[in-house]
Amino acid sequence: MTRFLVFLGLFCPVFFLFAYNSGYGYDAYEYLILARSLDRGHQLYDFIPTKSYLLYSSTNVLLNLLGGYNHASVSALITILAAGVLVSTWRAARLFGERAALFAVVLSGLCCFFMEINFLEPESWIAIFGLNAYALVAGTDSRQYWRWLAAGVLLGFAMCFKSVAAFYVAGFGAFIGLLWLAGRLTFWPMVGRGLLVLLGFAVPLVLSALYFYATDRLDEHLEWTYIYPFGGYPSHTLFLTKFFLKLSWLLLLLLISFVLVWQRPYRDLYRQTPALWLALLLAAFASIAMLKTQASHYFFPAAVFLSLHLGFLGDQWLTQQNSQRQGAQRRLFIGGAVGCVLVVISLLLYRPNAAKRLISVADYNGEEQVGEYIRQLAGPKGKVLLIDNAMSLYYLSDREPNVPFIHTEMQTTHYLENHPDTYKQALADTSLKLVIFGNRSNVIDDSTTLNKPPNKQAIGQLRAGLQTHFVQVKDPRFPLTYWVRR
Repeated sequence: MTRFLVFLGLFCPVFFLFAYNSGYGYDAYEYLILARSLDRGHQLYDFIPTKSYLLYSSTNVLLNLLGGYNHASVSALITILAAGVLVSTWRAARLFGERAALFAVVLSGLCCFFMEINFLEPESWIAIFGLNAYALVAGTDSRQYWRWLAAGVLLGFAMCFKSVAAFYVAGFGAFIGLLWLAGRLTFWPMVGRGLLVLLGFAVPLVLSALYFYATDRLDEHLEWTYIYPFGGYPSHTLFLTKFFLKLSWLLLLLLISFVLVWQRPYRDLYRQTPALWLALLLAAFASIAMLKTQASHYFFPAAVFLSLHLGFLGDQWLTQQNSQRQGAQRRLFIGGAVGCVLVVISLLLYRPNAAKRLISVADYNGEEQVGEYIRQLAGPKGKVLLIDNAMSLYYLSDREPNVPFIHTEMQTTHYLENHPDTYKQALADTSLKLVIFGNRSNVIDDSTTLNKPPNKQAIGQLRAGLQTHFVQVKDPRFPLTYWVRR
């Protein structure tokens, strides 16, 4: 326990510095803008969200407690969530012993650096709830049925942050079925555990649906929490190369571990340890999200459970080498050195400048000047429509659009299919004072559907509306071309 606390005490300030120097990241801007809009009189689903509702409401509450919407408070929240992942990893892995738990915590900590957890991603919440659900049932007395119900409730709360938490439920179901197939459960206890997990999982979701039904927002809640994430979000491989470069160190460790598991002493240990079955099944089912996109944070819910597997295996390897203590220490040193080299190589292959985030303090003074300039152009109550660099400029200027979205990602393309005249109506609205559009080669964020009819029509109406209602302006104080109302 002492070594874990020492590691956690070292990790938190280093990760805070790393997060602070990283900025907000593309996705995090959206979370912050929508969370802050709740303080501006808006309701959930006034703007199209990319994640489930609890991410935005919790971010708003926690940032207000931490000091508001600034770099220090946001970095503090990110660090608290990362620390929560490590504490949850420790709690889940202690089943295998303190040394295995420490190995797992170190690996999870490294994953936080390499899997974009420094950008306020909801996968931190998913991992925290998933690990604690795992800790409730792994290795416990089979007669403690309340644990399975409580685990389901935790997974339901995770689903309220991001829909991919549903894959954890599938992993729990597969585990219960595997226990039955292995003869460790009879039929009716298997059914009972499965129903308890499902019942617990449904509780937060039903309560959420009832709340949004009572506030006349049920359709929007169902659309953006369930229907679009599972049925509408298209698959792509835009980030596949980046994924392999960033995580080459972890993928190589996993490859070595799976080869080692097939060796006789380790294979027998895995057969005798159902808790490892659950960890690997949860990792496998969480990895299904990678079929949609290979952004590294999508792998984080799987990686924290793979860290349990690697931690256990590393601990057992040292135990097997106990009779050759000197050789084991030498091999451990060599293995640690090789691991460090792999991490450094992955960093150099992906983004060498990221290392500067650990040895410098970023200066964000220029952001206020950009935000103030946009506020001057829009006036005290004017709306803005920002397509170039929209996510950052909406946040920095503290201004909002007169359309129900703040980006031009795939969710917006989906929305425009049913609302093709959105831009035409927006530009005719006199409350819209400023538009930034036209400097990027891809024009919009969703480059995968740029030439599909709904987007082509919408962008065509946008261009026509700019010529009718706005005049193009350039100013040396602002690097982007922008349009102001005539």
